[in-house]
Parts: sequence; C-alpha cells; structure tokens
Amino acid sequence: MITQRERKSKFVRLFNKTPTGVVCPHFYELILSNGCPYDCLYCYLKLTFRGKTKPTLFTNGWEQVKTEIEAIREGVFSTGELADSLAVLPPLLSKTMDYFQTLYNKFLLLVTKSVNVNILRNREPSRQIILSFSVNSISAAERFEKGVPSPLERLSVADEMIKLGWRVRIRLDPVILESDIDSYEDICKRLSYINPEMVTVGTLRQYPTLHNFAPNAPRIGMTRADD
Repeated sequence: MITQRERKSKFVRLFNKTPTGVVCPHFYELILSNGCPYDCLYCYLKLTFRGKTKPTLFTNGWEQVKTEIEAIREGVFSTGELADSLAVLPPLLSKTMDYFQTLYNKFLLLVTKSVNVNILRNREPSRQIILSFSVNSISAAERFEKGVPSPLERLSVADEMIKLGWRVRIRLDPVILESDIDSYEDICKRLSYINPEMVTVGTLRQYPTLHNFAPNAPRIGMTRADD
C-alpha cells in the first residue's frame, strides 16, 4: 500500500550522523518520499520507521522543494537515504530532475535496488544526475532481499544506463559475513565488466534494536552504535 500526503517537515537536511569507524562523506538528504516496497531483512528503515516501511510519497508543490535546494550553495542531494529512489516514483521526482539538469555545482543522487529506470531512458543523460545501484552477492540477495530484482538484473540495467551515457555507481552493500562470503568474488568480477564510475563497499549497518522489528535480520558483522 502506498500513501500520498503533503510533507510538513523540511525536504532538505544535511546528513552528518555517520557512526564512528564508518567512512561516509556528508551529503544532503532530499526527502521526496519515505519507505520502500522491498523487504530486505537487514534494512535500517525497519528500525527508522518502527517496522512500517511501505512507501509514502509527498505531494507538496515543487516551488517549496526548489526553494530549499536553492538555499544550499553546492553539494550532493540524495533521494535514497529514507527511500528507494526509483522503486516507486515520487510525484516530485521529474521536476527535480529537470531542475538539477540546469545546475553545475549541485548533484542529484538516485540510490536504488530497482530496475524501474524508464524515467531515465526517456530523457537526455546529465552529468548532474548520478544513478547508484545497490547490489549484493547472489546468495546474500536470495537469503536476505525479499521481493527485490536479482543482482544480475540490477547490473544488467546498470550496464544499459552506462551505455546510454548516464553516470552510474555501484554500492556493494552491505557485505554480510553470515552469507556465503565466497559468492562476493563472483559479483565483483561481474562488476568489473560494466565499469561504473565508482564502486562503494558497505558494511552491515545495524543497531541491536533492529531485531525488535526484523527478528530474522543477519547479525554477524554488524556495525553497532558504540563501535
């Protein structure tokens, strides 16, 4: 079930909450939607939203979003911190992409496990828009990612987008020690074939209380708040 409503809080906010020991550059959250239709057992959104992760799409007027973006001098704006950027398209996304294509010092980052990329196929590639596919090893995906396109499907679409001229990055994230660790070698080889502009390797980021909302979440190799 998808909910649509106006957002009362700010659309743009600085993300600077990276736990000690985790390397993650600061960026701006651009919150066009919340939640995700997928059921990844390790997902921190299960804790963030207390188990209620179904998508909420915000329907405010575009000028409100534009004003908040204009107040920031430069930076990367990610729509994928509290949602999957493309699995369910926010009503405000198309105008947001149009706007970023006119800029030079601000970048829109779309983070997704989806293969729902028609919104990109139907427009000219832009250096101001970055598409980041999150993938995992095949064995980890089969075990922990429910209702998600397979890693091979995601890499195939990533390859297509690169050939169309889009900036594409890959997140091998999270590496789960509880799965077949040798299977990561295979996915890394497949990654090398498509040649994305960047590959980020992420650890399993969890807080112990995640298991209150996701009792089957993997536990080995998780990052704790006090690590």
